[in-house]
Amino acid sequence: MVSVYIPTPFRRATSNRDRVEVAAPDVGALLDELERLHAGLKGLVRNERGQIHAHVALYVNGEAIDALKGLATPLKDGDEVSIIPALAGGSDVILTPQERDAIRSQAVEEYPFESCGVILSRGTERKLLRCRNAQNELHGRDPQRYPRDARTAYYIDPKDLLRIGNLEREGFAVAVIYHSHIDATGPNKSGAYFSETDKRQALVGGEPAYPATVYVVTSVMAGQVEAMAAFRWNGADFAQVDLGDGEGQGDEG
Repeated sequence: MVSVYIPTPFRRATSNRDRVEVAAPDVGALLDELERLHAGLKGLVRNERGQIHAHVALYVNGEAIDALKGLATPLKDGDEVSIIPALAGGSDVILTPQERDAIRSQAVEEYPFESCGVILSRGTERKLLRCRNAQNELHGRDPQRYPRDARTAYYIDPKDLLRIGNLEREGFAVAVIYHSHIDATGPNKSGAYFSETDKRQALVGGEPAYPATVYVVTSVMAGQVEAMAAFRWNGADFAQVDLGDGEGQGDEG
């Protein structure tokens, strides 16, 4: 049997179980069996063509299947498969001044590409994970599936996604997901807005993966932070929330 880690957003399909056991010869067959046993998983991990969604990563014993044989990666008894969404979420938070400064500094350092990362919490303990944007590599490898490069999109590196998943198993929750917008202007006349792409990435099966998650967007114009804003699901859409320290949507940095 193969042990499969089910991430929090998908557990509604497995009766809130975080781990299930499946017998399968390879990853493709494992997903077939998972969808047979737990019909609610259908469409969450793979699209209608049977391809794994771009915002989902799979690992076998800690190694991304993209670096193995993809869906044909063989499995044996005792293997562990982890399903990790590209975005996750957690509980209410307010950025500490140190976290705010770290996010702003990273956004400037990684200009002209989008920066990204997460903040995890466990009780009073907090961890800020500065993540690597792997969008340029994905775009270079498969420009049809990933038409944007890192100037206008971000994808958290699979190694960082695995680190996040491991911390979740230790009781941490991803409380904040942050990224930057580069030389962009949105509906609020600022680059610190939640784009349609951001919304799609925050949804799983048309519903917010974590309705209470805070998403922080930093606008960088000509190499300088112009604004920061925070957004959360309000039941119908992702709306502005108070970022803390008197900062909100469109406030100058």
